[in-house]
Amino acid sequence: MEKGKPLVNIVMAEIVTEETTPRTYRFKTASTASVEPFLSEGNEEILRVKNEILATNRTEDIVVGYNTTLSQSTLIPEVMAIVDGGELVMDATEPEKVVGYLAPAAGAVVERVPFTLNLYSEEKDIDGSTVEYIQLQFKHNTGTPMSWNLQDGEFFVPELVMRSRPKAGENPMSVDFMEELPAEEV
Repeated sequence: MEKGKPLVNIVMAEIVTEETTPRTYRFKTASTASVEPFLSEGNEEILRVKNEILATNRTEDIVVGYNTTLSQSTLIPEVMAIVDGGELVMDATEPEKVVGYLAPAAGAVVERVPFTLNLYSEEKDIDGSTVEYIQLQFKHNTGTPMSWNLQDGEFFVPELVMRSRPKAGENPMSVDFMEELPAEEV
């Protein structure tokens, strides 16, 4: 009898842009991920005459994609810009140094960069060692404007909200089991 896979932790999260030259951002500071299916809900129509049901016409729910809310223990400006849709402000003397961020202009249509979200968890053995890793993949995400909730004396935990909407015929989500995590250097 199969015992199942006891999974624990968000070991790593990864955002890979779907551009001609993809950019990859890997981070180990994701603290929660809430993944909800986005459905085209079916319906059920019952033909009833007095106290007798004659027939039922039913259509099933169909998954169109997934909505994910990812809580992040640290603010990563490059990831925020992809999800929120704004632009980074770079230092004039050190072009690799981020000195600010500009949200999208009010009232403007935002062309957000689509991306693939990969979430990694781990299967544990009874001795606490890692048996293998699991990758959950959601393609063709676009971000949404970020919400902010700051509280004095508390660490700020940014929430990144994204919507995965695959193309016709594509799987909206995939799961892969692997012996190792991808290399951290990106």
